[in-house]
Amino acid sequence: MLLVNVPVAGRIWGLPVLTALTPSKAWCECHKRRYRPVTEWAERLLRTLHRWLPDRVIVAVMDGEFAAIDLLHRLRRSMVVITRLRLDARLFDPPTAYKGRGRYPKKGPRQLSLKARITDPATVWKRAVQASRASWRSGGWIDYASGTALWYHAGKAPLPIRWVLVRYPDKRHDTEAFLCTDTHMAPLDVLDCYNRRWSMETTYEEARAHLGVETQRQWSDPAIFRTTPLLFGLYSLVTLYVQQNAERLALSPRRAAWYPKPAATFADALARLRQHVWFERFATSAGAADMKEFLPPDLQRLIQLACYAP
Repeated sequence: MLLVNVPVAGRIWGLPVLTALTPSKAWCECHKRRYRPVTEWAERLLRTLHRWLPDRVIVAVMDGEFAAIDLLHRLRRSMVVITRLRLDARLFDPPTAYKGRGRYPKKGPRQLSLKARITDPATVWKRAVQASRASWRSGGWIDYASGTALWYHAGKAPLPIRWVLVRYPDKRHDTEAFLCTDTHMAPLDVLDCYNRRWSMETTYEEARAHLGVETQRQWSDPAIFRTTPLLFGLYSLVTLYVQQNAERLALSPRRAAWYPKPAATFADALARLRQHVWFERFATSAGAADMKEFLPPDLQRLIQLACYAP
């Protein structure tokens, strides 16, 4: 998904760009097909995006299941990757100078583990004070610590990373760790990018509620392979059309007395597009195409109910 700020909504939306159905290992064994783990699917999709957009800087934000050294090594040559990091990851200093005998060193002295840094008095914690980054994980302030290291695993090449520790003074979450393959990126930028990832969960929920994703009743695999990507593509198409015609459509959130809604959602965008396509094109007077007939209040309510119907 493309995590982008949608001006008509005033917040970050996750817009589907590429989709891939990842069958389970049991399903592949039952149907005698090659099993590909999700890390392999992620690499293929991200490499496709990089091939389409070779001049753009791509920042891939992924969950902890994609924190694999081999995958990050292959992706860091063409993009920046931000993901979770285990608190017990083995981190080392850069290698010391070669002394002229033996093998070239791959790593230097081992650093203190991230789990130990949480309670170490020498750890320097900073507080996020910028308003744009204060609402991290459902709001509130955070304390963070950061540094650079080589992430090493036996038998694999060390991976240079920037690690970021996040703790919550109000104890609403456990302390978390994140990594970035760009060691020069500022810690708050790393957290800001990862914070955008939560918009993906909103996209999944809205696609289920309003577009029927995961509710299709097909009886063949090819039908599912076709329908699901098309529905996700429709999500992005609706968003782009409403954004490009923002002045003409005048998108506004549907509010209720018991539910304050400061910004428009995908449901509002879809309902406004339905109203535009279904009614506004035909509710014009015969004499002038730019003059619309007045609709009675009862009819307006019926139109709104029809546009917001799931």
